Amino acid sequence: MTSTSVWRRDVVAWSLYDLANTIYSMNIVSLYLKRYIVQDLGKPDHYFDIAFSLSMALTALVLPALGAMSDHTTKKKLFLLLFTLTCCIPVGLLAAVPPSMVFVLLLLFIIANFSYEAGMPFYNALLYSVSDGMQARFVSGIGVAIGYIGSIVGMLLVLPFVSGSIMDIRVPFIAGSGKSGAFLPTAVLFLLFAIPTFIWVKEKRVHRPQRATIRQAYREVWDGLRNTRRFPGVLRYLIADYFFEDAVATVILNIGLYCSIVLQLPENQISMFLILSTISAVVGSFIIGKIAEHWSLKNLLTIIMWGWVVSLVTFAITDNMAVIWVLGSVVGILLGGLWTTSRPLLAELVPREDLGRFFGLFALSGRAAAIVGPLVWTSVVLLTRPGSSANRWFGSNLPLISSSEVQLPYKLAVLSLAVMILIGLLIFRKVPHTRTVRHE
Repeated sequence: MTSTSVWRRDVVAWSLYDLANTIYSMNIVSLYLKRYIVQDLGKPDHYFDIAFSLSMALTALVLPALGAMSDHTTKKKLFLLLFTLTCCIPVGLLAAVPPSMVFVLLLLFIIANFSYEAGMPFYNALLYSVSDGMQARFVSGIGVAIGYIGSIVGMLLVLPFVSGSIMDIRVPFIAGSGKSGAFLPTAVLFLLFAIPTFIWVKEKRVHRPQRATIRQAYREVWDGLRNTRRFPGVLRYLIADYFFEDAVATVILNIGLYCSIVLQLPENQISMFLILSTISAVVGSFIIGKIAEHWSLKNLLTIIMWGWVVSLVTFAITDNMAVIWVLGSVVGILLGGLWTTSRPLLAELVPREDLGRFFGLFALSGRAAAIVGPLVWTSVVLLTRPGSSANRWFGSNLPLISSSEVQLPYKLAVLSLAVMILIGLLIFRKVPHTRTVRHE
């Protein structure tokens, strides 16, 4: 495989879509929209969390059908374009919604986030239009790396529209207009970086295109769940990973709000904190990927998830900002480690001929995890809100958590995520060790 064969125009164009959609997920999902709703509009957390969970529930319901369509259709680019537009247009319209019409804002977000998730099976399927065989693994890695870059690029390009500056350096001709100023630039950047995919990626024709059997796709999900009994540890691993993904997805969703309300970081420092975590995730993916070549994947994933528990508990109980900044790097490394080890471990638990089915279940489990975690978070925040008896009780009986009654609910929500991971680790204990690499 030559370098020129990997860095072809169509490969770069395909990879740029990863950059494009990561700009959306970082700026809208993680950084600005929830903070805009809670801090600027004065609405409770559960407005956003319920909207997000609804969008993920819709995604989980239709994911098998979308997967079947992406396997058989010869119009992957068309479907991807449609879902890209139905994501970008609602995001661009968010800034035009009056503050009094918060439910319209949430409806636009549900449409946008569902479309973002729905486009992914078609984007992933296009990988084999720009590569094949072993090369596909490397090209996929390029997409992931460029996606990480997209997180950083997206934050830096949008930041002037929010604060009027980048890292306290004023940007001429751009007046920051607050968190809502991020919406339209994010939509434009998503669409702009996605355009090369639709121009230069040439979709390969399916030799014998079949009609997408959607009913069969849902039957395969059920059959896949039943077949987990044939392979020791698979169902237990999927359940454990559900709890892991549940907690981690909720961290990603709420990190921006936590930095703002609990850590009280200014806008530029929030972006710097997330950039630091993203760079650490890149480093963590590489380092832990190398370690995984020599270690038991089960032992390595166990260490990573215990690292998450310790980090989340420390986040909740410390007020030392030096420790917080170090934890930002540690969590980034742990995030990269989770993504690096979880898929290979599943691949070693099942035979090659069943990989597709179980990776489908794995993806479905990930979407389903993103439904429950935000609801747990918002329930904790709601039940321990300022002025409630629960807030007063925890404030009096948890002396390790020194915080105001406004910050306390968010710290307790972080602790609830640590409990989720502990439940996952308890289930994960009985997953068998994989003595040999099943797939080479």
